[in-house]
Amino acid sequence: MSSRPVSVLRFVFPLLAILAPLAFAACDEDATAPEPVNESPVPIGVVLGSVDLSLTVFPVDTPTVTRTIGLGPAGTPVSLAVRRELAAVPLGTVPAVAIVDLAAATVLRTVGLEAGSGATGVAFANDSIVIVANPDLGTITPINARSGSGAASVSVGTYPQNVLVHESRIYVVNANLVNFSPAGPGSISVLDAGTYATLATIVLSGMNSSGIALGPDGLLYVVNSGNFGMADGSVSVVSTVSFQEVAHHPGFGDFPSAVTFGPDGTLYTTSFSYGVVAWNSGTRTFARTPDSAIEPGGVPSASGIGTDDDGRLYSLAATCTGPDQAHRLNNTYGVELSITVGICPTSIQFTELPAS
Repeated sequence: MSSRPVSVLRFVFPLLAILAPLAFAACDEDATAPEPVNESPVPIGVVLGSVDLSLTVFPVDTPTVTRTIGLGPAGTPVSLAVRRELAAVPLGTVPAVAIVDLAAATVLRTVGLEAGSGATGVAFANDSIVIVANPDLGTITPINARSGSGAASVSVGTYPQNVLVHESRIYVVNANLVNFSPAGPGSISVLDAGTYATLATIVLSGMNSSGIALGPDGLLYVVNSGNFGMADGSVSVVSTVSFQEVAHHPGFGDFPSAVTFGPDGTLYTTSFSYGVVAWNSGTRTFARTPDSAIEPGGVPSASGIGTDDDGRLYSLAATCTGPDQAHRLNNTYGVELSITVGICPTSIQFTELPAS
């Protein structure tokens, strides 16, 4: 477990100020005030429940202490971004993004998007600006999460459904879906994070491009879900320097989607069809193939994946019939603990609540 201190009182009662008592010495010339208490930020996990429109928030060092935040009465959210105390959740069929204060456990505001946006895919560009993908419109929209104001939408590729911001670049993953079926290979639109000008379009080799993560080698890794039922999932490796796909690796089975990296450079991706695949990004070889996939809790299915700051791996189990679970896995991929979360979890992210 992490050695970082956790203020459970502040986590459970975020509106209370936990003040260090002031020690007053006797009134003599030798009296001195105590050193101030420095508290560390509280690392937390945040899980999106797509059916009950909820966020489950838990401190990673005491994950049995949880809070649930409702996002609203309607929508079909499947993606989530966090930064410091803020979360941003695009609401899918409701053309809007919910901005959540995780410390106060409340929705700060719901910012409207253009009608018919589809609102799926999101990333923080900095402490204020959120980039939201509008797959049904082929655009992205920058939103100021703190003020609720929005800039003009920017055209990208066909059916953008994921966003990653790295340094001064915005990478938008375009699935290239028409009527929810691949119309051809996916692509990445590269934009300047300051001006939103398009810098490049990277054509990928895989179909239905979805998850994206920055690897420890500085390359981008894009999971291509492929055609449903055809077991043609793959991973594209993309250079952030040349803006080109530098490698394409098949063999990821039926409809992989979410992606994360372990501290040793292992890429993990999930599928409802098999569970969790492990792939060594250094040697470009499988540690666990779809046929030998990790089955968290003995169930050959997973709906999301994430890694906390201590390198611990979490997978999401989605029965979608009632409250579901996030499993934390040990070094041999056994379940070391389970956290009850919302219905049909689809995304898990990690951040830190400020100490004060």
